[in-house]
Amino acid sequence: MRGFPHLCQNHPTLSPGEEFRGIYKDELSPPNSVMNGCYDYDKKKKGPTPRQQEELCLVCGDRASGYHYNALTCEGCKGFFRRSITKNAVYQCKYGNNCEIDMYMRRKCQECRLKKCLTVGMRPECVVPEYQCAIKRETKKAQKDKDKPNSTTRDSGSDKEEKPMGSPPSNINCQPKAISKAQEELISKLVVFQEEYESPSEDDFKKITAFPLGDSEEDSMKRFQHITEITILTVQLIVEFSKRVPGFDTISREDQITLLKACSSEVMMLRTARKYDMKTDSIVFANNQPYTRENYRSACMGDSADSIFHFCRTMCILKVDNAEYALLTAIVIFSERPCLLEPKKVEKIQDFYIETLRCYIAANRPPGKNYFARLLSTLVELRTLGNMNSELCFSLKVQNKKLPPFLEEIWDIQH
Repeated sequence: MRGFPHLCQNHPTLSPGEEFRGIYKDELSPPNSVMNGCYDYDKKKKGPTPRQQEELCLVCGDRASGYHYNALTCEGCKGFFRRSITKNAVYQCKYGNNCEIDMYMRRKCQECRLKKCLTVGMRPECVVPEYQCAIKRETKKAQKDKDKPNSTTRDSGSDKEEKPMGSPPSNINCQPKAISKAQEELISKLVVFQEEYESPSEDDFKKITAFPLGDSEEDSMKRFQHITEITILTVQLIVEFSKRVPGFDTISREDQITLLKACSSEVMMLRTARKYDMKTDSIVFANNQPYTRENYRSACMGDSADSIFHFCRTMCILKVDNAEYALLTAIVIFSERPCLLEPKKVEKIQDFYIETLRCYIAANRPPGKNYFARLLSTLVELRTLGNMNSELCFSLKVQNKKLPPFLEEIWDIQH
């Protein structure tokens, strides 16, 4: 796919030729999150404090049970925060985005409650994903089985009961690194689609506005136009990729649209990270022109440029490979979003891709590095970038720098 095709072209569920704006039934807000994360932190000891009876939850005012995720909170806010982070939840306030969170309002407004959690110091990076816990359990179990002198001679019934979740049959040395043939085929398919619908081609770049380097206001506007045209092409490719991801055609048209609108900016950041060159600290697209953070700033991207480049550098340091990028993209596409008609169905599809990523990493990465958990934690930073994209779009609107209608529609920029 090249050029500017319709969003819904050639899809079994979305009718051919439909205009993007015409097929929305709901007006949804863009991804909203105030989360950010890092990997190194000093954990505070959990559990009750010496003055537990006198201390209150910093979030809602209920009785605190101890320090949870770096802040003094009650059990309710502890559980709410953990669920919000592990599910990459995005909430929407219905009351003006300035709710005073107490024991009553904590149940009424999840967005303001999550903001309050972060304001009082709760840290997303302190939340250990269930998948990381599962990996630890598997690793310990595999090591225990390996240490047993007669582990390879156990009967099949016993082996079934004791082998760790996701591990291969016992005749493969009980290593918890099994990845099924179906999963391998799925990954291969995703990688092919990713390569085909990844970024604008060299021919595409010949058709868009040039990127001038001058200091005039006109040059600045042309740089802004250049970046928005690249963005349009990239988002259209993301849509084409999404339509081919196994499982996408099994959900309703309404949920397809909801997911596409919400995920596009986050997936775009993943695509950008794949084009990052650490040696030059620049992003190099098919036109072979390096885009530095200063280039991004000069194209009206402002402070968001630093956050984008930080994320790109993080992914580069992790040495994320093609298969991991493809699976992460699928996980982002099927993330929980507001107003989904069948959230459980979407969650089930996402769980499948998360499990496939877990199996792939177990089979291809050295154990003991927490690579799976570290990779999943980048999704929190992606949500932050998605939120920054929304704020940037609003800022551009205030500056009378109008986005193309396609981007206004897919990112729900209000006129």
